[in-house]
Amino acid sequence: MPESPLRYLDSCASIGMHGPTDVRIPWSADALLDDMEHTGIHGALVWHWLAREYDPAYGNHVLLEETADQPRLLPCWVLVPHHAGEMAPGAEVVAEMQARGVRAAKMFPRRHGYRFDEEVCGEIFSALEDAHIPLLIDVGVGEDDGQATIAEVAEVCRRHPGLPVLLQKAKWNQTRDVLALLAAHANTYVEFSTLQVHYGLEHFAETIGADRLVLGTEWPFKSPGAARSFIDYCELADDDKASVASGTLARLLGLDALPEPYPARDQGRILNAAKAGRPLDHIPVIDPHTHVLHDGLMGGGYVAMPHGDAAHMIRRNRRLGVDRFCCSSWIGIWIDYRRGNELIHDLTERYPDDILGYATIDPKRSDDVAADIALCHDTYGFRGLKPYNPRVGLPYNSPLYDSWYAKGNEIGGFVKLHQTAIGDSFLDEIDDIATRYPNMTYLLAHSGWTWEGVRQRAAFARDRPNVYLDLTFTSVLHGVVEYFVEEGLADKVLYCTDAPMRDAIPQFGWVAYSRIPEADKEKIFGGNMLRVLEHAGVPTDALRQRYGLVS
Repeated sequence: MPESPLRYLDSCASIGMHGPTDVRIPWSADALLDDMEHTGIHGALVWHWLAREYDPAYGNHVLLEETADQPRLLPCWVLVPHHAGEMAPGAEVVAEMQARGVRAAKMFPRRHGYRFDEEVCGEIFSALEDAHIPLLIDVGVGEDDGQATIAEVAEVCRRHPGLPVLLQKAKWNQTRDVLALLAAHANTYVEFSTLQVHYGLEHFAETIGADRLVLGTEWPFKSPGAARSFIDYCELADDDKASVASGTLARLLGLDALPEPYPARDQGRILNAAKAGRPLDHIPVIDPHTHVLHDGLMGGGYVAMPHGDAAHMIRRNRRLGVDRFCCSSWIGIWIDYRRGNELIHDLTERYPDDILGYATIDPKRSDDVAADIALCHDTYGFRGLKPYNPRVGLPYNSPLYDSWYAKGNEIGGFVKLHQTAIGDSFLDEIDDIATRYPNMTYLLAHSGWTWEGVRQRAAFARDRPNVYLDLTFTSVLHGVVEYFVEEGLADKVLYCTDAPMRDAIPQFGWVAYSRIPEADKEKIFGGNMLRVLEHAGVPTDALRQRYGLVS
């Protein structure tokens, strides 16, 4: 059972009870340690939710109590400005941190209601800078994730060039701004729990340097296996992987030694392979949710997608052991469906053993829907349908789609469906068309997005034999795969990636590290989609022969 020789140090974890969240989300130090051992993450920098949601000083001291006998947990204090009397001035607080062995600080200016600037926080910035203690700050999008803007962080870094600043919870659609910030300020670093950019580690390492990148899981909300896999399967050199896994963070924290390795153990063939960064070569792996850019492009519209062309996607899949992926073009769903269908046809001709095509049709813009349908499904041979409400703006059960669905029903096709952009009628729309066109298979995209949606989708899919649940989303919700299996839906869940909008690797790790039976992992990775393809008339004999599967 050879495993990666690397040590892994998580920069983005928290413990303690936290506000209104799903009952399945863990919170205790013991739960974190258990997940760290399962995943093979050797140490974690942690802050306490009492310090964010109640009182920073109180929460910081509770944190020290709860991590006192846990050498794998490294405390991080939450700081606030001293003006309201909640904390001592910056220099005094930092001196106490040093005396108590606290090696990092985190701030929540939006949550705690103060300006993240020199006038309000300058004393803290200067004290941390003088002590070479890193400051962690969330720069993501949204009320919970965006605690400071990229521009605010840039100003802090300009004024305090000796202060190490670690960006956390940055999202993939902030890639352009994050790269510019890192390029301008050598004292900035970034973790990738939400920054799941396609070829992200490779592109950032080439552009900025691997010694500016660190592992972050965002435990307990995200799957820690998703974050670890991003390192294990990427194409960085071994020395650079070691920097990202633990070396850079250990240097920033001033650690003399890394936490001890775990005893080796057999965790099943799939997880054993994932921990070693090896492709799954004993089971079929099929990804039914991807997009693609034209050859050589590095982005699509509002978001950077480095190396988002077919050749690089196939290269990525080879590292994971993915046999085939079902693909709709980005241009097709976003702006020009005809050019999109032409691109997918070209790619299925060039890569027939790798790519299966989705048709994209916008009936509002088509002057001959019947001709579009015939071209896609009769001439090009596509067996997938990809209507896309967020850009087309039609309900999925609009009569304008009826002739397309009738063709899909005739061929036993599979249809990929993204949540509607406005309103909450999505499942009602799917119920309608799944009833009227029962010979199609319905793949509900992003069914692992939020816990509320997870529970709704599980209840919906349970009683509908032609409805399947596509997992993929950046949230890689910790425990969702286990929930679906516990709910009896192991035959209905699909490994999906949405690459190159996000990298395939974290989505892969989400499934590989789930605590479910090996047979259920095999279904989710490919067995379930194999049945969908066969129902659609896609030849699968070669795949079955390769893996010794009975038809």
